[in-house]
Amino acid sequence: MLDDLKKNLPGFEYIGVGRDNGSDEGEHAAIFYNTDKFDVLDHGDFWLSETPDSVSFGWDAVCRRICTWGKFRNKETGFTFVYFNLHMDHVGVVARAESAKLILDKIKQFPEPLPVMLSGDFNVDQNSESYKLLNESGVMKDAYETSEFVYANNGTFNNYKTQAFTKDRIDHIFMSPEFKVKKYGVLTDTYRTENVDSEKENTPNFPKEVSLSKWQARTPSDHYPVMLVVETQKSAE
Repeated sequence: MLDDLKKNLPGFEYIGVGRDNGSDEGEHAAIFYNTDKFDVLDHGDFWLSETPDSVSFGWDAVCRRICTWGKFRNKETGFTFVYFNLHMDHVGVVARAESAKLILDKIKQFPEPLPVMLSGDFNVDQNSESYKLLNESGVMKDAYETSEFVYANNGTFNNYKTQAFTKDRIDHIFMSPEFKVKKYGVLTDTYRTENVDSEKENTPNFPKEVSLSKWQARTPSDHYPVMLVVETQKSAE
């Protein structure tokens, strides 16, 4: 999938390694960036565990979980920030809470205070302990809460069911105050494929290509994407 994305995103590169060997095996929490707009000043990866610098399982997690980070600089304005991207465990309650604490510790370890973003699949909604640890940390807030305009007619998990509805958001983007969130959206777009098992339908008022049963709505992922439009202050550099 990474290769397919890179092939179809000319001008973009990514940072991040696989969680199963620290190289190319297993799920990535990759960050894609536009090389015309951003320089990568530094980057790294760590595991969401008690031993974050090595390939490992954390606490009560059932999968290895990884976080990728990058220090980026806007080529035009000089604005410099740190971006974290992760996928928390879907079972381990302790692992999710401890992962949130680990992220906050990592932010504090940077030698200079910088604006920060954190995104990913957190596998918990906006009422969970790990979510509140981040959202009430004083370091950053959920962009959903700070955005001037919110478009979220559904939650973010769909389980490949286009007719499903939920109010819960399990994918979040947290941002420090240096970012002004103009727009927040959960994008529920679908696409159509031909349903080869469908029976012919008697729809005399519709042309064949608009048959109600011939086409099936699908989602490209079991999660809906979250998109932001943000503004930033210019760097003093």
